[in-house]
Amino acid sequence: MNKTVFIQPESGLKFDWKSIAANPGADHKPQMDLVAYKALYTNKIAHTRAQGLEPVLVSLPVIDENRLFAHVTQGMSMQERKNILYWLGGSTERLRNLHELYNLSLFRIAAQHCVHIIDITSPMLAAPRYTDFIASDGISLSPAGEALVNKELVKCQAHELSA
Repeated sequence: MNKTVFIQPESGLKFDWKSIAANPGADHKPQMDLVAYKALYTNKIAHTRAQGLEPVLVSLPVIDENRLFAHVTQGMSMQERKNILYWLGGSTERLRNLHELYNLSLFRIAAQHCVHIIDITSPMLAAPRYTDFIASDGISLSPAGEALVNKELVKCQAHELSA
């Protein structure tokens, strides 16, 4: 039996927020665009398999776009915040949409490469107060979120052992 390696991807929501605040009309790209993101995790899968290990992707946790917006604009002027909001199309919901775009790409990668994916997104969204799983920065996991992820990983390992 192959040893399982969990691959926990990072969010794709890493932007130069100061640059966006200074020039919201410009074309700003994330630090890692979707093409590079897909290539990174496809390569991680191939590398893991080349070592004789079984890769398992973990979906991205949900985010709280309002907390994330507050976090990335912390210390900025009201005008800079307005500029970022303008760049986002007038709503912080765009942050959630971009995050979902990256998360959906993980599910596609898993399907294309026949890799199991542990869906941590759904149990978070199913909780009455999913924001309890998210830290104050809007994107990191809180202790409750870490516990939920660990629970899902343990369930996967238990399934692997019983197979």
